[in-house]
Amino acid sequence: MSDEYVAVCPVGEELVSRILALAELDLTDADAVEAGMREAGWPDWSEAVRGPAYEETPDVPEATHVTPQGHFVTADGDGTLYLPFAYLYSVDGGLLDEDIWGAVPGWTSQEGAWRPEFDAHHAGVVQRFTDRLGLPDHDIRQPKYETRYVSWRLEHNVVIVGQGPEPMSYHQFEDAHIHLLSRTAKDAPFPDSEEMRALLTS
Repeated sequence: MSDEYVAVCPVGEELVSRILALAELDLTDADAVEAGMREAGWPDWSEAVRGPAYEETPDVPEATHVTPQGHFVTADGDGTLYLPFAYLYSVDGGLLDEDIWGAVPGWTSQEGAWRPEFDAHHAGVVQRFTDRLGLPDHDIRQPKYETRYVSWRLEHNVVIVGQGPEPMSYHQFEDAHIHLLSRTAKDAPFPDSEEMRALLTS
């Protein structure tokens, strides 16, 4: 018997503004991206999780930075920035035997929630970016896998508000995320395939 959950860390207008400012940078310039995150007030992950706010937290994902709202951000200077804002998962004694997200600062979890709630969180963030950037260039859905990638092509980078299998759980859970990717960095890990890279960057 498993318990189903959806966890979320809200994406507000200030965070959207910070992300769009980072999206103007060369994402392969690690120093520029680091400076942008410092300006945004996003502390280094290792410093943040050693702070008092995380003393009672059983576990947190590894990342490079944490937003003031509590999002875990990975930006390695490889042409990408990855920020999950919602998770769809089960607590069943397998990978998870307790709800870890409910205890993480800035996050809330809802027991008994599933696909409709998860999709609604994703759709809300898509709308926030649509309000700022206009209609997306692409809205790609793969119903077989229940993934969706909504993307905007900017001058230097691509902004994706995506949802799909969460890699750290061996694809047993799902996340909804904001993903910035360089249009020119050859090693930037676009989702799914080289065909997706070609579609989103051209």
